[in-house]
Amino acid sequence: MKKIAIFHTSSATLGMMQNLIADHMPQAEVMHIVEDSMIKQVMKHGGISPAISARIAGYIDIAQKAGCEIFMTACSSIGGAVEQCQFMTPLQLTRIDCAMVDEAIALGGRIAVLATVATTLEPTLEFVRRKASEAGKDLEIVPTLMPEAFTALLDGDNVTHDRIVAEGLKNAFANSDVVMLAQASMARVLSSLPTPPVPVLTSPERGILWLKQQAEV
Repeated sequence: MKKIAIFHTSSATLGMMQNLIADHMPQAEVMHIVEDSMIKQVMKHGGISPAISARIAGYIDIAQKAGCEIFMTACSSIGGAVEQCQFMTPLQLTRIDCAMVDEAIALGGRIAVLATVATTLEPTLEFVRRKASEAGKDLEIVPTLMPEAFTALLDGDNVTHDRIVAEGLKNAFANSDVVMLAQASMARVLSSLPTPPVPVLTSPERGILWLKQQAEV
């Protein structure tokens, strides 16, 4: 099995990914890289700056030197920037939301995309539109941004974060055919809600299952 590097811009995704790997691919050798200052700088700059791109490239280089063959970002905000580094490395570069986006496009209809960070929402929307175009699908995409939830998460107030995300989910259920959660950190809120009336797609488990397939090739 190929050695994997998973890059986190928040420690909030680390435990979740470790648990999913233990459940689905316990034999895998995984190198976790946590750089929890990056997402704050992405938000401050309103996107990926040249300096942040250079740092991402540096982490990919570190993963390559550590013997990894696959590099996955657990942060959708930097997914595009990771993809753009493919020219510089033999590593397979990918993003945690790839499998989720493919499934949403296959389901079709009116897709609600929920996020708590603008710098995650915009790249996710761009990714969905690009993948939909590649698949020849004309979809209606409805974005919802909940910045107060992420502010609460950064302050360690998980209760407020989860309440805001839950409210956003309930509104999306009434106005969409499929719901996508743009950030891995939002997925845990589903466990506190009744069974959704429409499919709700999250990136962590789908991403890890897809990653397992890639690592076994």
